[in-house]
Amino acid sequence: MSLEINKSYRSIMKATGVFGMMQVFRTIISIISSKVVAIYIGPIGIGLVSLLTNSVNIITAITNFEFLTVATREVALVSGDEDKSKLSNTISMLQKMAIIIGVLGALISFIFSSYLSDLTFGNKEKQHWFQLLAVYFLIVSFTNTRMAILQGVNKIKALAVCNIVAAFFIAIGTIIIYYYLRIEGIIWVMMYSSIVLLLVTLYFTRQYSIKILPFNFNEFYEKSSPIFKFGFFMSINLILGQIANFCIKLYLNDDGNFTQILGYYEVSSVILINYLGLIFNAMAYDFYPKLTALSSDNSKVKQVVNHQIEIALILVTPAIIMLYMVAPLMIELLYTKEFLSAFSILKFALFSIILKAVVFPIGYIILVKGDKKIFFKQALFSDILNFVLSIVLYKYYGLLGLGLAYFFNYLFYLIYVYQIVKKNYEFSFSNSCKKLILMCCSVGFLAIVSVYFLDTFYANCIISILVIISIIFSCKELNQRIDFKDILNRRRKK
Repeated sequence: MSLEINKSYRSIMKATGVFGMMQVFRTIISIISSKVVAIYIGPIGIGLVSLLTNSVNIITAITNFEFLTVATREVALVSGDEDKSKLSNTISMLQKMAIIIGVLGALISFIFSSYLSDLTFGNKEKQHWFQLLAVYFLIVSFTNTRMAILQGVNKIKALAVCNIVAAFFIAIGTIIIYYYLRIEGIIWVMMYSSIVLLLVTLYFTRQYSIKILPFNFNEFYEKSSPIFKFGFFMSINLILGQIANFCIKLYLNDDGNFTQILGYYEVSSVILINYLGLIFNAMAYDFYPKLTALSSDNSKVKQVVNHQIEIALILVTPAIIMLYMVAPLMIELLYTKEFLSAFSILKFALFSIILKAVVFPIGYIILVKGDKKIFFKQALFSDILNFVLSIVLYKYYGLLGLGLAYFFNYLFYLIYVYQIVKKNYEFSFSNSCKKLILMCCSVGFLAIVSVYFLDTFYANCIISILVIISIIFSCKELNQRIDFKDILNRRRKK
């Protein structure tokens, strides 16, 4: 293996490790904070937080144009350029865009505050909350510009520390505010959190100018128009995805088993998205800007994506196989025995995460290429597929059908996206990547067969063996790519 390829694998592992630890710290802080907050504001307060958060997310989806994602892409495209003025000009333009986006969100929140309060809480008593949120949207929009700088220039450690510091101070402030203000502190927690995140990101990006250059409408329109259009398509996809998920939940509710079936569905989603999603979130922080910087070179894009898929499979597979054994205990520990039926969904849904480890990096190719129509079509395909499969398979197979829907959604989506990137961007799997995909899918399939056809005791015995095999295999494959001995020798010399 060449030194360049070896460095590529090590870079991916280093970034995944750094951001993985960041995600773990943030999750721990969040759990502790949530537990304490629950004592101060109770179930009613938690419900109000959920309602307000949903309203904010909807306004954000409509007005935000997925600004953090598209801004990160723009910064990454010029971050490696020798002409440093390009980065400065890009940051200035993004800050102007942030003001426009922030004002748009602020106007909607302020003008429709009475209607939003009535729609969200059933009365106009919280109208002042939405009026205050006008300031919140301005702050968050500008904060996204500073966060995009850290991601775009690929400042791995700075970005990780920034997130941890912000999470820590937000948690401390949240507890204090709720202690004194109780339920009325909900809006002030949101305001405080936005201010803290802005100040922290400003500190970590202090070397990058916050000056906004003189405004030239024609120049601004010419440069920002493609970015706004791309962000608009991404926003539409986000909204459609939320609608699809909402319709699935409505269908489960219409079935007459809202408290049971929908509860099981939510528990499985939390495990698949909130916990296993930490792995993919950690990868995305480094992978997205790195791939964006190489987006014009298809051969380098192919190499980086293949490397990312391999590392993802090596890290994800042992965790997935182990979850087949510990998921029931995990559900009982985090919730209650009443939610154990959620494991019926996870039997096939867990395997879908192995497929996600393959499709996740491939999907970023379309994103960094900036092809709006292709990006819109593939996201729409996934949303429609998710909706149709979930409804049809649940109707015929119940909870197991919802797990099958996860599996077939990722399988068909993988086939669809692969054909797109192969045709348009000359992408293909490397031989080493094909080998890993085959091995990991085989182990995952054996795990499914075990939990589906065998009694719990015998299934756990086989899965225990599969866990050992997958760990040994993953360690061996990882060592071939990053050479643990060489790393240890270098550290000893240092």
